[in-house]
Amino acid sequence: MMRKKFLLIIILFLSYSYAYTQKNSIKSSISDTIDVLHYNINLEIAYYYSNQVSGFAEITLVPKLNNLQSISLELLKLTVDTVKVNNNITNFTQIPGKIIISLPNSIGTSDTVKVKVYYHGIPQVEAYGWGGFHVSSGISYNLGVSFGDDPHNYGKSFFPCVDDFIDRALYDFYITVDSNKFAVCGGLLQSNINNGNGTRTFHWQLNQSIPAYLASVAVYNYVSVNDTFLSISGKSIPINIYVQPNDTNNAKNSFINLKPILQTFENFWGAYNWDRVGYVATTLGAMEHATNIAYPASLIDGTLDEEKLIAHELSHHWFGNLITCKTAEDMWINEGWATYNEALYKEGVYGKKEYKDYLREKLMRVLQFCHIKDNGYRALYGIPSNYTYGETVYQKGSTVVQSLRGYLGDSIFFNTIKSLLQQYAFKDISSYEMRDFITAKTGINMNSFFDFYVFQPGFTHFSIDSMIYSASTGKTTVFVRQRLKAAPVFADNNIVEITFMNNQWQKYTDTIHFSGEFGSKTFNIPFIPEIALIDMEEKLADATTDKYEIIKNSGLLDFKECFFQLDVQQLSDSALVRVTHNWVMPDNIKNNIYDIKRIHYDRYWNIEGIFPNNFTASGKFYYNRLSNQYLDNKFMPSHQSADSLVLLYRENTSQDWEPVNFVKNGDIFSGYLVTQNLKKGEYVLAIGKPFQSNINNYSADKNYIEIFPNPTYENFTIKLSENIDTKRILIKNALGQITDTIEVRDKNYKILYNAKKLKSGTYYIELFDEKSNSTINKKLIISK
Repeated sequence: MMRKKFLLIIILFLSYSYAYTQKNSIKSSISDTIDVLHYNINLEIAYYYSNQVSGFAEITLVPKLNNLQSISLELLKLTVDTVKVNNNITNFTQIPGKIIISLPNSIGTSDTVKVKVYYHGIPQVEAYGWGGFHVSSGISYNLGVSFGDDPHNYGKSFFPCVDDFIDRALYDFYITVDSNKFAVCGGLLQSNINNGNGTRTFHWQLNQSIPAYLASVAVYNYVSVNDTFLSISGKSIPINIYVQPNDTNNAKNSFINLKPILQTFENFWGAYNWDRVGYVATTLGAMEHATNIAYPASLIDGTLDEEKLIAHELSHHWFGNLITCKTAEDMWINEGWATYNEALYKEGVYGKKEYKDYLREKLMRVLQFCHIKDNGYRALYGIPSNYTYGETVYQKGSTVVQSLRGYLGDSIFFNTIKSLLQQYAFKDISSYEMRDFITAKTGINMNSFFDFYVFQPGFTHFSIDSMIYSASTGKTTVFVRQRLKAAPVFADNNIVEITFMNNQWQKYTDTIHFSGEFGSKTFNIPFIPEIALIDMEEKLADATTDKYEIIKNSGLLDFKECFFQLDVQQLSDSALVRVTHNWVMPDNIKNNIYDIKRIHYDRYWNIEGIFPNNFTASGKFYYNRLSNQYLDNKFMPSHQSADSLVLLYRENTSQDWEPVNFVKNGDIFSGYLVTQNLKKGEYVLAIGKPFQSNINNYSADKNYIEIFPNPTYENFTIKLSENIDTKRILIKNALGQITDTIEVRDKNYKILYNAKKLKSGTYYIELFDEKSNSTINKKLIISK
C-alpha cells in the first residue's frame, strides 16, 4: 500500500492521535454467515449526476449456516433504494454502515442466493481525505483502505459487500461514464460500448478472487501505455499503465524497469498469478488494487525517483493480494513483506550491493525512529488498530523478513516461501499459520524465531565477546553475546554467521547456534584467524548498523548509517575496515579513575578489520543532541553536555574504558569527536570533565595492568605497572565469587599464573591498594 511520506495528508495522519475506541480485529462477523462468490457491479459515474453514483450490485452468495432468516451487507453513506432476493423485492433496514435484508424464506448451506441492491448517492471519503470513493469533475476513483476508520477496509465505500480480509469473490464491473471518459477496473477489459446518449459503458472482468477492499474503479480521460510480459509460466501477460494524455512519455520512462521488476519477483516468489499488470494514475495513492494499482500521477514524472513504490505495490500481487493477512493484527504479512520487496527488487535489478545499502539505511531509521513514530516499541503481531499502517508494520516488518531470510539461508527461504504462496494462493493466512507452515516445510522449529521477532517488541543484538586460537589443537573458539534493545526476553535458537579472516585475506564462514545471553563454539579453520566478524554480510537485522569497506586509497569515507567517518591518511596495502554502530547499552566502566560522569547508555561503536603496516587514519564519531534526531538528546540534555563530551576506548571486552585524545569538531548541537591514529576496538561517548577537546589531560596509555594471553586456555601472565601501589590481587568468577588470592610485594611484578585449576568462563582480575580498596579490574576469558 502507499508509502505515507509521499503525501502530506498521510504524514498528518500518522501524527494524529486517535480519539475513538479501537477494535482488536478487522474480521467482519458477516463472513461467518455467508460466503460471496461473485459481485456484478453496475454503476453510472456520469457527471450530470452532480458527483453522485447510481446503479446496482448483484451479489451471488451461499450461506455458511442453515435456517438463515436474514443476511447483512456493508455499505457506507450511499442510499439503498430497492433490494431484491432471487429477483423478488424484499424488505430491508439500512443502518449506518450496514444493510439488513429480510429473506422471504429461510436459506441454508445448500442454497445459492442472488441479492440485488439498487443504490445511489455521493460516496464516502474518510475524514483524512484519503480512503473511500473520490468523485469530482475531473477524475473519479476509489482507494480501498481508510486509515482513520476502524475497521480500515473500504470496499463498502462504493458497493454493498462483505468487507474483510477473508471473504473473496470474483468480479464483473459495468461502469457507465461520459463518452469522453475512460473507466478502468481490475481484470481484463471485455467491452467498451457507446450508448448513443453521451455515455459509454465499460465491462471489466476479474477472474481471480479478491477481498472487497482490493476491488477498484477509476474514471478519467485516460490513455494507456501498453506492453506485454512473458511470464515464467509461459503466459504472455498484458501490461496497461493508464495515465493522463500528456504523461505517456513520462510513464514509459518512470516504468522502464517494470518488466525487470516483474522478472525479479517471479524469480524469487514464483509466477505472476493474475491476468493483467495494471497501474492507473490518481491524485492520491498508492494502493495495491488487484491488477489496477492506484498510483499518484505526480510521481509519473519520467524519473526513477520513486521506482521502489512501483515495486512495492506490484509485490502485493504476491503478498497482500495473492495471500492476504487474516486480520489487521497480521498486517505485516501484507505490508512488511511488500516493504522488504523494495530492497529485493533492487537486488534483482541493480545488484546485491544496492540491496544491502537500502536495507542498512532502513534498519538505521527503524532503530532510530520507529518507536518514536509508533509511540513505543511494538510487536508486529497484534498491532493496535491506530498503528495498523504505522512504521512497525511496514518498516520493522521488512527487517524481520530480512532476518528470516538470513536465519533460514537463501535456498531454504525462497523455496519455502514459494511453496507457502502456492499453498495459500487466493486465501488468507495468519502469523501463526505462516510460522507453522515454515516449520513443517523446512523441519526447522520456527517457534523461537516468531516468538521473538513477531510476537514481542524490541530487538536482539549479537556481538563477539572474544576469540581464542589454540596452537596445540589448531582450533579456534569464539564466545558470543546477545544483548537486548527494548525486548523482554532473549531470543533462543539463534543462528548467526561468523566470518574469519587472516592477514592474507583468506576467508572462512560458518554459523553458531545458541540460546540465551551467551554462546560459544569451537571451529576448525584452515588458517590462523586474525579477526572474527559476526554477521559480516548483514543478513540479520539486529540492533546494529554496520558496514565494511575494502580501502585501497587515502581519503574520507562516510559510514553514514554508522554515524562515523573514516579519514585515511596513509596505507601501504589494501585495508578492510568494518564499522559497527551498536544501538544497545555498552558495558559500564568498572573502575572510574578518570572521573567520568556517565557513559552513553544507548549506543557505542566497534572498529574491526585487517589493517596493513603503516595504516594511519583518524576516526570521526558523530554526536547529535537535537530533539528531533532521537540520538543523544537524552544523554546530552543541555548545551553544557557538549562541552563535557569525551571519547572512551577499549581494545577488547577484557579491558576497561579509558579516554583517548580527541578534537571536537562541531557545536553544542551536533558534530564529531575526532581521534587520530584510529585503532581497532570499541569507542563510546561519555560525559567527563568540561572542555577536554584537544587537551591531553587523560592518558589512554597507562597500562596499570596487562593480562596476556587473553583469552587463554592455559597459563597467563599478570603484569603490573610501577605507577600503581597494589598489595593484593583477587581472581573472581562471573558471579563475583573469589576463586584465588595473590599477595603482591614488588612493583613491576610479573605473575605467571597456572590456569589449569580454573574452569572455562569469564573471570575478573581485581587489584587492591594498601588500604584494601578495590582500584582496577580486568576481564579474563578462560577457554578449554
